[in-house]
Amino acid sequence: MSFFKHDDIETYYICKGEGKPLVLICGLGSQLTSWNFLIPFLKEKMKVIALDNRGTGKSSRPNYPYRMELFVQDIYKLLQHLEITEKIHLCGISMGGMIAQNFTLKYPKKVKTLILIATSANYDAKPIIESQKLMDNMTIEQKFQTRIPAQYGRKFRKILKGNKELYEILRDQFIEDATTLQDFINQGVATSAHDTRNDLNRINQPTLIVVGDKDRIIPGLNHSKFLHKNISNSTLKIIKGGGHSLQIDSSKELREIMWDFLKTHLNT
Repeated sequence: MSFFKHDDIETYYICKGEGKPLVLICGLGSQLTSWNFLIPFLKEKMKVIALDNRGTGKSSRPNYPYRMELFVQDIYKLLQHLEITEKIHLCGISMGGMIAQNFTLKYPKKVKTLILIATSANYDAKPIIESQKLMDNMTIEQKFQTRIPAQYGRKFRKILKGNKELYEILRDQFIEDATTLQDFINQGVATSAHDTRNDLNRINQPTLIVVGDKDRIIPGLNHSKFLHKNISNSTLKIIKGGGHSLQIDSSKELREIMWDFLKTHLNT
C-alpha cells in the first residue's frame, strides 16, 4: 500500500505502469477501486496514478466541509511527491471530473489533455446527500442494492443480476472502507460549490467528454453538451445505454474511447 502524508491527511494512491502519466480521479463517495475495470488495460500503455480522495477509501477522512481547492491541492502535492514534472493526462468521473476542471484551471501548464466523464460545470449534491440520509439505517447489502439502479444502465444491471461473481466483486468493493454519511456530506459541500460555467472558455487543452445516455445521477445530456459547447478544443462521445458509472457498466467502450483519444496526444 502507498500512502503520502501532507498537511493534515494521508492520501492513499496507486501508481502502475510506465510511460506518460495518466491521473484518474474518482467521484463523490467513490474509491480508486472504482477504476479497477480500466486500470489493467491502461497500465499497459501509460503510467496510471489513481487516488482515494480525502473522505473516502483508505485516505484520511477529516471531519469538516471540503472545498474543491483542497481536492486540487491533494492531487498537486501527490504529483510533487511522485516527482512528476511533465504534463499529465488528467481524467475524472462525476465529482472527479469537477476536480479535474478546477485543477486544469488552476494549473493549466501541468495538464496535457483532459478527460471528463459523466460530469458537469455545476451541480447540486443535495439530492445525493438526502438519498444517503434515507439509506443510513440500511444494511451495507441493502445500500449496495439500492445504488444499482442509480449507478448502472439497464443492460449492465441485467448482466449483474445473472453474474454472481461480478455482483460479489462490486459489492465487496462497495463494502470495503465504505463511505459514511458524514463523508458524503463533507464531499458534497465541495461538489455543490463547484461552478466553472464562466471559466470553461479558459480550458484550451484537448478535452474528451464522455457521457452515458442513461445516466440517472447527472441526468440528460445537457450537462455534457454544455461542457462541449464551452470548451473549445473538446470532443463529445455518448455511450448508448451507459449509466453514471461508465468505468464499470461500459468499461470496454469507455477504455476504447479513452485510448483512441489519448494515443493521438502522447507524442504531440
